[in-house]
Amino acid sequence: MDIWSKLMNEHHLIQQFLDVLEAAKVQMEMEKKPQGEFFRQALEFARLFADKYHHFKEEYLLFSLLAMKKKGEIDGQIEALRYSHEQGRNLINQIANALNNYKNGQEVATITILENLASYIAILKKHLHQEDHVFFLLAAKEILPEEQAELQNAFQKEEMKRGEKFLENMENLLRELESILI
Repeated sequence: MDIWSKLMNEHHLIQQFLDVLEAAKVQMEMEKKPQGEFFRQALEFARLFADKYHHFKEEYLLFSLLAMKKKGEIDGQIEALRYSHEQGRNLINQIANALNNYKNGQEVATITILENLASYIAILKKHLHQEDHVFFLLAAKEILPEEQAELQNAFQKEEMKRGEKFLENMENLLRELESILI
């Protein structure tokens, strides 16, 4: 599988995650509060898969290579994508900070989680669309086959660092999140 297909497959998994978060948001809006365990596991998925795994590969491998190749021509686009990643991290941290109070039934924590959840979903949906339909197309034209092979090797090293069952575990975690909401 080429690097673009791999990244887009990861985007598909993140989109599924966002759909689960959207379902949780709707439940909260209808005064049906998901269990605290749901949010604990959602934070785990967001941090381990979306951020430390997927966004790491984009920011430190793909974006760095493109920035070097384009010598400043697309720095604005790269910075905007990195900023979206950073916004996502901050929103996830806000949810994490409110979680104990949410579990204790504090209404302000519920509102905090709901607001940050809505922002996280909106930002990441827009971000995924931009990468899939604009940025990856640009990147695919710029990165030579031998550079793609180097990126593929770097991606595989990242996968190996996390263990051979990492992706399977993340898919299982996503299914578990879905089942908690039912």
